[in-house]
Amino acid sequence: MVLSTITAGAHAQSSVTLYGIIATGIEYVSNEGGHSAVAMVSGANQNNRWGLRIVEDLGGGLKAVATLENGFSSTNGELGQGGRMFGRQAFVGLSSTQYGTLTAGRQYDVLFDYLDRIEPQALGPGLGTSVGSNDNVEGNFRYNNSIKYRSPNFFGVEFEALYAFSNKAGAFQQNRAFSTGINYAKGPVQFAVAYLDLDYPGAVLNASGAVTDDYSGAPFALFHSSPLNSQVGVRRQQVIATGGEYDFGRVQLAGMYSNVQYSYLDHTSLHLNNVDAIAVYDVTPALFVSAAYLYTNGVYGGIVASSHWNTAQAAIDYFLSKRTDVYLYADYIRASGPLAEAVTFLNAPSSSKNQTAVLAGIRHKF
Repeated sequence: MVLSTITAGAHAQSSVTLYGIIATGIEYVSNEGGHSAVAMVSGANQNNRWGLRIVEDLGGGLKAVATLENGFSSTNGELGQGGRMFGRQAFVGLSSTQYGTLTAGRQYDVLFDYLDRIEPQALGPGLGTSVGSNDNVEGNFRYNNSIKYRSPNFFGVEFEALYAFSNKAGAFQQNRAFSTGINYAKGPVQFAVAYLDLDYPGAVLNASGAVTDDYSGAPFALFHSSPLNSQVGVRRQQVIATGGEYDFGRVQLAGMYSNVQYSYLDHTSLHLNNVDAIAVYDVTPALFVSAAYLYTNGVYGGIVASSHWNTAQAAIDYFLSKRTDVYLYADYIRASGPLAEAVTFLNAPSSSKNQTAVLAGIRHKF
């Protein structure tokens, strides 16, 4: 929806676009802390948001760009992302058809930009992410104080890099972040590789740094603290991920692999490998069915332990119009290993080694 278009002089032209998503569902979970649960869920297949996208044509292929994006709950009206007004995105910059785009503010990393759309939870839909969203391909924490460069597209190839400042005098490395990657998309093929490096993330040591309060809590409670002491945080997190998609027309196939390394402040560590695959079949132009499988294995350092998680997802999605769809999906997870908890995305852990979640909902885009 375009709110306004203002023409000034012979060249400059400005536009402000209002956009958003409202999605809500009813979910059944087989076991949360020993009990089954039925609950209304906000952002059931895509997180709720409204935003303003601003573009000013400066002439000669150069534009000023800005985005303000708010997250909110559709079940109780609360602000998301820790109560931030524009917690999803808030940035401004310049975009050139010849030289690329440079933006500064609160932004997503390259993992999200290049790989999120082919993750099972997004392509499905469903709750299929790496366990505890440990690689953050889902984009659950964003980056404050960040500057991002995105190249022009060269015959289907583009690259991107982000650096987020710690903003702390005398502790330049304390809660900073770096992310980069390359993407190829042409015709039916998309393929990407992305990297992320975080130093001392979270709000404990530096609440004004790159990633703060949204780094802790759900869904990250599983891995963002030491396996020996939940009060001890992450010293360094590194992620490298790669994935691709091929569109056959009525069938889309996608897969992803991510390697995640956690080093904790007490010198323990965790190495996780995540693999997923998904297939989507267009039954009709309005009806889609999909199935996915995800596997994660984890090996700890400093203690003798290893864990495994297997997840299956199935979904059906029917579009009533281009903007409104209804959907039903189910996810099942099984955990094994002494430290492995069975928990589907954003739910509370099961008291057993299994958990099933079934959800029906509706989404509207504007």
